[in-house]
Amino acid sequence: MTDDYEVKSETKYKIENKSDAERDVEDAGDKLKAGAKAVANKIKNPDRDLGTEYDKEKIKEELD
Repeated sequence: MTDDYEVKSETKYKIENKSDAERDVEDAGDKLKAGAKAVANKIKNPDRDLGTEYDKEKIKEELD
């Protein structure tokens, strides 16, 4: 009976960690998209500040 409990506890722990990992991957993807869009905007208009463009695109990605 205790073996079943240990397996369930371990499985639940792995599932919770997977959710954290998935969120981290999504966050990294959003940052990459925002960075790519910021660079594209900078190329289109060289007078724009890259940091400001990144922040703006990052906010857009978070809202999506």
